[in-house]
Amino acid sequence: MTESYIQYLAGYQKDNVDLNDIKKAIADVQEVDEEHGAFWVSVITDDENVIEVNKEKKLSFIFQGAESRYHAKDWNEVVELFTLLINEEFEVIKKKITITV
Repeated sequence: MTESYIQYLAGYQKDNVDLNDIKKAIADVQEVDEEHGAFWVSVITDDENVIEVNKEKKLSFIFQGAESRYHAKDWNEVVELFTLLINEEFEVIKKKITITV
């Protein structure tokens, strides 16, 4: 059974994330102050797989204990990466951002 959750630095948290949650979070992050301008989504399978993004489109990834950073070219790319995450397509994400585990 896969678990997922989304959390904002401002304190908002929700379980069972879908694409609408991610799109809302992106819109919210673009409008908040710098201190709270980030959110992350975690998908837990055998390991916890996390993507965090801030309002500058800088992403941090944690997959199977390996960490990486990436700067997305636009918000569409951010949506694409989070969609891959919630669809558990971790290997595709790793190839896109060159994580080696």
